[in-house]
Amino acid sequence: MSDPAQRNDVPATTVGGADSAATIEQLLLSGLDHYLGGRFDRAVDVWTRVLFLDRNHAGARAYIARARAAMAERLRESEALLHAGVDACDRGEAIEARSLLTKAIQRGGANDEVLAALDRVERLGAVATAPPADTGRSRGRARHLRRDVERV
Repeated sequence: MSDPAQRNDVPATTVGGADSAATIEQLLLSGLDHYLGGRFDRAVDVWTRVLFLDRNHAGARAYIARARAAMAERLRESEALLHAGVDACDRGEAIEARSLLTKAIQRGGANDEVLAALDRVERLGAVATAPPADTGRSRGRARHLRRDVERV
């Protein structure tokens, strides 16, 4: 574990034996900054430090519960975007699928499943943008083959 004086959340002057209520207040505010910035896991880490100082701190426990709920909601949204992106890929809609999967990654769902689906979309997009084969020649050959078959 790192030295508490090296943490960015609490100045070194408050670590040596300063008032624990002031330290708790600073930690609570620092956690709120992380929470409002969308860094829920960092906020939970900071608020957990409050519980090391005061095991029964109701405010820290409530903040931790709220941050964990926000993390769970973010994960749920990411999974919903993943499934919608896979469905769009299955329908052959590469642009929509890419957009949905990119949003899933932005929501924190950069797991193997999202990346594999995004790779599949990229391959689908490459196939969709590939130049078409010369269909005029193949149609002509098909007519000739039909004529040959009819003659036999």
